[in-house]
Amino acid sequence: MANSKYEYVKREFEFHRHLPASNWIVVRIDGCHFHRFSELHAFEKPNDDRALRLMNACATSMLEKFPDIVIAYGVSDEYSFVFREKTEFYKRRESKNISLCVSYFTIVYGMKWKDFFPNNDLKEPPYFDGRVVCYPNINTIRDYLAWRQVDCHINNQYNTCFWALVKSGKTEKEAHQALKGTSSKDKNKLLLQQFQVNYNDEPAMFRKGSTVYRDKVKTDDCGNPIKRTREAITVSNFDLIGPEFWENHQYILGEASDYLCLGGKEKYGYEYVKKFDNIHRLPYSNWTIVRISACQFDQFSLIHSFDKPNDETALRLMNACASLMMEQFPDIIFGYGFDNEYSFVFQEKTELYQRDERLIISSCSSCFTSFYMMKWKEYFPSKELVQPPHFQVEVSCYPEPRIVCDYLSRRQSECHNRNQYTTCFWMLVKSGEGENKAKEILKVFFLSSFRSSFITYSN
Repeated sequence: MANSKYEYVKREFEFHRHLPASNWIVVRIDGCHFHRFSELHAFEKPNDDRALRLMNACATSMLEKFPDIVIAYGVSDEYSFVFREKTEFYKRRESKNISLCVSYFTIVYGMKWKDFFPNNDLKEPPYFDGRVVCYPNINTIRDYLAWRQVDCHINNQYNTCFWALVKSGKTEKEAHQALKGTSSKDKNKLLLQQFQVNYNDEPAMFRKGSTVYRDKVKTDDCGNPIKRTREAITVSNFDLIGPEFWENHQYILGEASDYLCLGGKEKYGYEYVKKFDNIHRLPYSNWTIVRISACQFDQFSLIHSFDKPNDETALRLMNACASLMMEQFPDIIFGYGFDNEYSFVFQEKTELYQRDERLIISSCSSCFTSFYMMKWKEYFPSKELVQPPHFQVEVSCYPEPRIVCDYLSRRQSECHNRNQYTTCFWMLVKSGEGENKAKEILKVFFLSSFRSSFITYSN
């Protein structure tokens, strides 16, 4: 491909944006259309304990998968993941940070669904979008987490009152009208006087959200003291606004004694923290191409015993996911895929997510992942999905249809080169050669072919 006439497509139009060094990275994941999803799956209102515990289980899996996540905070259908200041997670590439986190969270949500809803089939693919924001210091990270917890309190208190009114006979419109303009004190009074509910007695998970972190444990599973502390991923419902949690867990972010809420007591840094959320919109009057590719798929295909060099069933599964993507996103006008990747061309004037790059990347990654999971049994009825498949996404923009065509030609040329190599490789392996020996044979063969082609071209 180095000498391909299509190489300019990559060189001139595909760029990778890296997040600034020495900044804390926060990836926030939010459920898409979860109001409909929760109704379809009959979630309890205002809070479904099972759904919240499922979200916590997904967050726990995220900390197990990505060691650079130091703390996570979640409420309702959202979760924020804080990566350590000096993380080099995928070289701090923004698109990979977003797409991999959202994709992995999505697949774990689907795979753990039956653990929390054993009698409730997954009727619709769950999917999420995400954004990544960088914060320069511990103060802003704590302000961010405090802001999310304040938001949790405001929303949960309102929803608790709202659903109490609805369940008592009011219409949803009447309930909204009754709560219009009420203060926090008014809502507490309404709950206590009309429904004999003390809001402070509601479960802490509902009122404060959930925090997931690595706790330093000084006892074994039986409660006996141990000489060397160990880390255990813990889910708690502590107050993150006050100092107590941070004073007792200084190892999470570092020294916290000099913390000052920069946003002020009332807003807990809401406006200040919000300034760091920079939206990058894709250029207008450009064709947008989203390329989705699987991560660690060699291992995944080995675990699930895919045929080599090509597994027709696995390829048909990828095609089925691509078809569903075109149904989900009407602005996709063309898709092209091979092996474990798929490229989707969006129409030139698409306004998907107002062309917010982060939301396009994350939602496409999550949707494709969810479709892959939901369709797995249809294509592999006798195989269990053992390892969570997850996908990364890159997005590029092209100003002319001619360049879009050249992009697709480049991907098809890559398909030919890759498939030719793997076909030869697996024929050698199946004939008795070891994998390392097969690679050496092909290295010499392709180098010789390249030199021959180069000499012919030069003459």
